[in-house]
Amino acid sequence: MAFLAGALPASARLAAAVPTLRYTLAMPAPQSHYFEVKMDLGGFPAEYTDVKMPVWAPGSYLVREFAKNVEGMQARTAGGQALAVEKINKNTWRVRHPKQANFQVSYRVYAFELSVRTSFIDADHGYLNGSSVFMYPADNKMLGSTVAVQPAAGWSQVSTALRPATGKFTYKAASYDELADSPMEIGNQKVLEFIANGTPHQVAMYGTYTVDEPKLLADLKKVCEEAHRVVGQNPLDRYLFIVHNLERGGGGLEHLNSTTLEVSRASYSTPAGYNSFLNLAAHEYFHLWNVKRIRPVALGPFNYDQENYTHMLWVSEGMTSYYAAIINQRAGFSSREEYLNKLAALITEVENTPGNRVQSAAESSFDAWIKSYRQNENSRNSEINYYSKGELIGAVLDLNIAEATQGAKHLDDVFRLLYDTYYKKAGRGFTDQEFQNAVATVAGRRYDAFFQNSVYGTKTIDFASALAYAGLTLSNNPVANDGTLGANFSNRTGKLVVTNVIRDGAAWTDGLNVNDEILLVNGVAPGTETVNALLSAPVGTVVSVQVRRDGLPRDLKLTMRANPNRKFQIQPMASPTPAQQNVLAKWLGK
Repeated sequence: MAFLAGALPASARLAAAVPTLRYTLAMPAPQSHYFEVKMDLGGFPAEYTDVKMPVWAPGSYLVREFAKNVEGMQARTAGGQALAVEKINKNTWRVRHPKQANFQVSYRVYAFELSVRTSFIDADHGYLNGSSVFMYPADNKMLGSTVAVQPAAGWSQVSTALRPATGKFTYKAASYDELADSPMEIGNQKVLEFIANGTPHQVAMYGTYTVDEPKLLADLKKVCEEAHRVVGQNPLDRYLFIVHNLERGGGGLEHLNSTTLEVSRASYSTPAGYNSFLNLAAHEYFHLWNVKRIRPVALGPFNYDQENYTHMLWVSEGMTSYYAAIINQRAGFSSREEYLNKLAALITEVENTPGNRVQSAAESSFDAWIKSYRQNENSRNSEINYYSKGELIGAVLDLNIAEATQGAKHLDDVFRLLYDTYYKKAGRGFTDQEFQNAVATVAGRRYDAFFQNSVYGTKTIDFASALAYAGLTLSNNPVANDGTLGANFSNRTGKLVVTNVIRDGAAWTDGLNVNDEILLVNGVAPGTETVNALLSAPVGTVVSVQVRRDGLPRDLKLTMRANPNRKFQIQPMASPTPAQQNVLAKWLGK
């Protein structure tokens, strides 16, 4: 078959039209806090292409409007001719390139917020989360790409979980989701290595720190291996810890094959601080399974333009917190007694939070976008933390499953079932009902009333019965016998100011407000004794308080009320039955 001169066969024309995407990430002036990005797009034979910047970072449930940091948006043809660019909404730019299938988009991103969920660059190092730096073609989110990193002068390391591609500091991503979920640390960080479960792990340590590195690596290896044992299947072939050692730090964010941890550099010097680091590492590492593979249907594939709502963050985050503590207990970093003390303290925290009787764990999860990351003076009265509440729900379900199966199964088996059923076989997330069904399948018993009342409702969880299955008792006692005002104060430049008023306490009922400045207590200027009178006095005592509100004095009478807070403790029974001992052994080991 003959072809006209200059013509291409259909197969060649189709091959030529396959879209390609290459990013170049530069940082020629890091002290100015800007990343410079170029996107080379090929095979886009349209009149225009829309490119987008996400509004949030997966794993951190708040719309952060990353487009606010974009400057200098430009586009050119492959030959250098300027193209028209129009911003059509808050995070979308329309590039008009008629008859130009190949073109380049360039822009700068201001990055000066060092947290695990944002991006940062200065004269010392660069760190980026992909969703806050890289744009993507709106209609080609699943398009693979390469990223060529050009480190600032004097920087010799790039740490990322992306796979290497041809060229120094060049990497490839199978889709935008992978690119967005693979943070980068760029600079002169120290890179440590260990093997766990046959998989190479790297630890990229930025900043000054003092730690016994062989011990740190050995302990991280134990954490990773214990986390692996929960589900029993290894989903990766490499893993990266990025650790920011800072003057003040705390927190982490999970990613597909990596995590970023923010740590106070002094943490390693005390047993409590070191164990806190291992707990953080265990939490983020367990997200490899819970969230990144075992996930609610809403959490992937992601919609980067808006909130991705789910009622299940109490599972995704709360149960991950539960497993972080369990993993470290199984690894030998905390004793059974220490774990039970921690659990009792968590019950105390949750049960003494007024919002626990107002907002359910499911509601807390759904409203994370508008409440959890936007705390105010009334949050404790109206909200419950889905991390803390979910951790307690995890412990109670674990105990119930062990009791229902006579110690044969526990919560690990639920996660194994979810992994096999929804991640491996169905390739999707699970619904709320499917999670509930998985618990019932493993336990051989349904817990619909528990879910309805204490997960989707605010009924107090029956901790005592669950702990009794393992031969443990739960006691609770008043934290104080005196009355309490039900308010908190702080000293602001010599002024005593109300910072928090507790729901249904004396201050709440009798009209003391947040931001009131205390002028007089029973006619006396506030001092140590008068403040103590505000904080603790016999029930029924009437305290006269003069405050300044909106610049004007106001007199109040506050009647002290009984302190509703309780302190919980967990103790072993004197003579547990063999069945109880069996449940305890399944739960916390022999």
